[in-house]
Amino acid sequence: MEINWIGHAAFRVRSSNKTLVMDPFPPELGLRIPPQQAQADLVTQSSDDPFHSALGALSGDPIALDGPGEYEAAGMHLRGLRTTRRTNEGEPQRWNTVFTVQAEGIVLCHLGNPDRLLTNREVDGLGSPHVLMAPVGSDTGLSAADVVEIVRSVEPRIVVPMLYAHGGNRHPLRELGPFLQEMGVREPESQQRLTVTRANLPDETQVMVLQPTGALL
Repeated sequence: MEINWIGHAAFRVRSSNKTLVMDPFPPELGLRIPPQQAQADLVTQSSDDPFHSALGALSGDPIALDGPGEYEAAGMHLRGLRTTRRTNEGEPQRWNTVFTVQAEGIVLCHLGNPDRLLTNREVDGLGSPHVLMAPVGSDTGLSAADVVEIVRSVEPRIVVPMLYAHGGNRHPLRELGPFLQEMGVREPESQQRLTVTRANLPDETQVMVLQPTGALL
């Protein structure tokens, strides 16, 4: 399984000649999804926030998933777990959907952009993911300390940071550094992609920093 971080909260997951794009963003972010990575068989959206649900940035005719439930699509098994976001009195309830994806014996989890810690029941519902895509610098979501608490509850083998300040991203996000400090690790050398198999999973949790592939506008 091959994983690319496009930027912001967007990932491209390639498995058995099928492509999943998670949380695509529009050009207004300051980046463009490259044409070769915009072709998708399947897309997940963690919320209706336009920076997490830009279907128009993709090509092909992908199956779109944006809510809770169990799904079989493009040779993958997916589960959406809906969590609530804080709302002011009188405002409609806002949601965040955490997606887990199982393929090739690997379980991925994309947290979306929650603004509260997961409950024990929600953590149990994630199904022990091997790879956790974690929003470490959100301006409206979890603190770095909160993300570390989730990492320690979930115990993934690999943590891939997302939703933090990086080149070309105009969104007001926090830097990666505070999360790494909370984790007690030095910033690892960034990689262009992550190739995951059952055989190469680390024994203990590791942070893997990916280079965003989004094209600057």
